Amino acid sequence: MADDRVPHVWIVVSLIIQSLYAHVCEQGLNRSLGLRCTVIWEGRGGRLWEQLLPVLWSLRAKAPAPDILIIHLGGNSLCCEGHNRLDFLQEMKTDLAEVLRMLPRTRLLFSFILPYLNLRGQTARTAYGVKRSRQWFNGAMSFFLAERQMRCIHHSNIDLSHLTRDKVHLSPEGNELLLSNFREALQSI
Repeated sequence: MADDRVPHVWIVVSLIIQSLYAHVCEQGLNRSLGLRCTVIWEGRGGRLWEQLLPVLWSLRAKAPAPDILIIHLGGNSLCCEGHNRLDFLQEMKTDLAEVLRMLPRTRLLFSFILPYLNLRGQTARTAYGVKRSRQWFNGAMSFFLAERQMRCIHHSNIDLSHLTRDKVHLSPEGNELLLSNFREALQSI
């Protein structure tokens, strides 16, 4: 930001980030991740991509538009029954175009879908199939957003070894890496 105004950030997430927020509090950081900004965390367990627009409409009715919006959704919807990858990608592109219309001055950061072994409702037959779907999808979203001068938050430093025993949620070390990735992305804007 060019002026001295403190940027406003919304972080819209699924359950995995709720554990990140708890980690932030355990580390003694405030809601702003230790950065000079104000942050609204909007997280709920099991949140599907389809819930993004209603959540944003609700937030928009309560608060001024953010300067930066981080979206960390899609993992719960990616391999679900009834979701063809191509149809789901098109749905996400349509929804993100609507987000850009709804919040025209907001910088959008799409947080890549993290590695998982057990995705909720997954229909991929193998862990390799889940991994390939996730990688394909993250690449497609990166290309789509780059065309619109928007960015993705890559998590190449997070792998399956950073998951808890349930093979879904991040360990404390994984949370620290995710926190670092979010902070770096916010600082770079």
